[in-house]
Amino acid sequence: MIVTLESLRMAFASLRHNPLRAVLTILGIVIGVAAVVALTAIGSGSTRAVENRFNAFGTDTVTVESSNFSSGSVSLDSADVTAIDALSSVKQTVSVVSTNASVTLGSTSTNASVMGTSPQIVAIDHLSIEAGTFFSAFDASHALHVAVLGNTVASDLGLSAYDAVGKTIDIGGVQFRVIGVLVAQGGVGFASVDSSVIAPLGSIEGSLVAFRPGISQIRVQAYPAAVDNFQSAIESTLRTTHDLTSSEYQADFQIVNASSIASAVSSSTKTLTRLMAAIAAISLVVGGIGVANVMLVTVRERTREVGVRRAVGARRRDIIAQFLVYAIVISVVGGLLGLGVGIGAAYVGGSYLSSVSPVFSPTTVALALVVAAAVGILAGIGPALQASSVEPTEALRYE
Repeated sequence: MIVTLESLRMAFASLRHNPLRAVLTILGIVIGVAAVVALTAIGSGSTRAVENRFNAFGTDTVTVESSNFSSGSVSLDSADVTAIDALSSVKQTVSVVSTNASVTLGSTSTNASVMGTSPQIVAIDHLSIEAGTFFSAFDASHALHVAVLGNTVASDLGLSAYDAVGKTIDIGGVQFRVIGVLVAQGGVGFASVDSSVIAPLGSIEGSLVAFRPGISQIRVQAYPAAVDNFQSAIESTLRTTHDLTSSEYQADFQIVNASSIASAVSSSTKTLTRLMAAIAAISLVVGGIGVANVMLVTVRERTREVGVRRAVGARRRDIIAQFLVYAIVISVVGGLLGLGVGIGAAYVGGSYLSSVSPVFSPTTVALALVVAAAVGILAGIGPALQASSVEPTEALRYE
């Protein structure tokens, strides 16, 4: 214990004696640890953001669409909706007819996806209103020209959520009154409503889309007790209504499950995070080489000191401890500083990259510090053994 404490004292004294060398040596470890911590935290934060974004749509909901991979693909129709709605496991359904159109307010214009649907989509898609209200069953049954804007659409038109309510906008040449703006939901692919305009289906029939248009999507929500098996029941029902009872026929529809997409995206993100962390760890190896180089120089500079210590009774293990502790101190100090820099970089980088909140794993943080200490041990063991093997008589004559 006394030897270790004395070695620590000498290590910090040596760092103070050569501050520039110490800073440059520690810098390699700092960069390596900071890169690993920051990239891992941002990657984990991105994974959680994707999972939360998909989970916001509910694990009790699926979307049925016409298949893009079937040569005999046909549009979904009201008969499909009726068949799905009749299933005992299905709580409610809503059909969506989508088209793209130009949305104009004054001299400002943007392109958006226009969704014609019914009020049930609020509950099924877990939508939240930031300002105004959603259209009612009365609005839908009377095909009133009212619209609810996605948050991004309102922003693209130069409006805040509250300013947008009450405005009259032009959608594909048809006038609509804005009655609400949705809370920014994010979302990926089919589930994104931020860049959409939602209106009663009847209000866009015959103008933005044909009369009795094919259904773009059927959103289906299950009862809580039937979440595990309602997707297979939907598939079986649609295969029957589409005369695809034989397994040899390819389905002309597809069922999109937000949970399965979330799992696939999360898996890809985690793999990418591990790859980035592995690449960042290379800088730790470079930092270790720097530590080893400085240790070799230190051994040469202190050869005479080693001779004096050996002459007055220091054992070989005392010399090994002296230089090994010095290498470990450099690496641990660099690891702690790198940890701080990495945490700061993770928050800055996460804020810059679409407001991703970094997620710090205690295991990753501990592993980064352990690896930093291990780098010090590996980098210092060789020079320490070299210093301890010097004969006192030769060391005393060293200039």
